[in-house]
Parts: sequence; structure tokens; C-alpha cells
Amino acid sequence: MKHILIIPASGSGIRFGSKIPKQFLKIDGKEIIAHTIERFHSLKIIDEIYIAAQADNFDKLKKIISKNNFTKVKSIVEGGETRQASVFNALNVIECEKNDIIMVHDAVRPFLSKKLIVSLIDECHKSGGVIPGIKISDTVKRTDEKQFIQKTLSRENLWTVQTPQVFRCDIIKNSLAKAVAKNFVGTDEAAVVEFAGYPVKIIPGEKTNIKITVKEDMKFL
Repeated sequence: MKHILIIPASGSGIRFGSKIPKQFLKIDGKEIIAHTIERFHSLKIIDEIYIAAQADNFDKLKKIISKNNFTKVKSIVEGGETRQASVFNALNVIECEKNDIIMVHDAVRPFLSKKLIVSLIDECHKSGGVIPGIKISDTVKRTDEKQFIQKTLSRENLWTVQTPQVFRCDIIKNSLAKAVAKNFVGTDEAAVVEFAGYPVKIIPGEKTNIKITVKEDMKFL
């Protein structure tokens, strides 16, 4: 049984306000994506890593992989116009059996613990699909298009979700195939799996497992 990681890394850095895609910015002298890969690469349980990226960044990624001796990175594939398309492209080059585990993790979420990775894998073997999340503690309001409050939502069962999102190979492949056939685009892998009718479990994530999205996020590093 294999445990396989996909890293969608096709982001352009527009929201971050940088000419350099944020996954290639450096923390402590190392690219953010290198920190992310290292978290998984150092775990014996991880067998293979695949990266989906813009073709213009292939050479840059190859240098990072070579410099850090990331031997588990098996392929860099061209990313699509959406995250979902990038994951789909990566899955198309992956050879996996029904019960192999596929993980999808943001390139710019480098601070997760190895404990969380292992916990998600263990849970996926039981449930078939699992994601990490943080229970919402703030009050949540729903507004209309003019930003007037329509309703205060119960936060009892609301979570903000993180990655890695982890699924059995057959579940994520079947789900993406159905999404493509039905022209459905989800904002994360769990949404696609839910659309296909499979249950997805959520377990506690980590507050430190932040996604670097805008420049203000760098203040927390």
C-alpha cells in the first residue's frame, strides 16, 4: 500500500502582491515549497510526491528538488486553470491501487506537524476520506449583497478547513471523474468528493497550519 502526496503549486502570487509566486519566496534561506515538501519527505510513511505547477516554473522546481535531494518527488506535471484541474492532471500520471492513499496539500502551508500527517493517514484508512479543520470560535454572520446582516449562524458545527486532504485512491479518482463529467468545480478536494456522494470526515487540525495567502501572513512566521 502506497501513501502518495500531490502538491498543487500553480499559484501566481497575484493576491500576495508579488512578482514571484509565493511558494518560491524564502523563509530562513529556503523556499516555502521546499519547507512544505520536507515535512512529508522526511516521513518514512510517504512513498511518492507529485507536484502540479506552471510550465514556466518547472526548471525552478527541478533545481529545488535536486538541491534538497527530494528523491521521493517522482514527477512535475503541468497545472490546470483551477486547483481541481491541477490535481486531476497529477492523478492522471499516478499509478495507484484502490486502497492506496492520496494526500493533497497546499504548497504554501509549510508549518503542519508530522503528527497531523500521520493522524490523517490513520483516519483515512478507517473512513476513506478525511480533512483537518479548526472549529469556529468567532460569531458568524450571513449578509446580503449590500453587507446587511441577514442571519447569525450557529457555530456549533462550523469548521474552517485545512490541508492535507486525504482520500483513498479510488474515491478521489472516481470523484474527480464525476466532477469533470458534470462540469462541477469545487473549492477543495473534499467538495468534489462530497459532490460525488462519498462521506468525508473532519478531525482537529492545527492553528499553526496556516496558508500563506497575503503579505500580512508573513508577519506570523
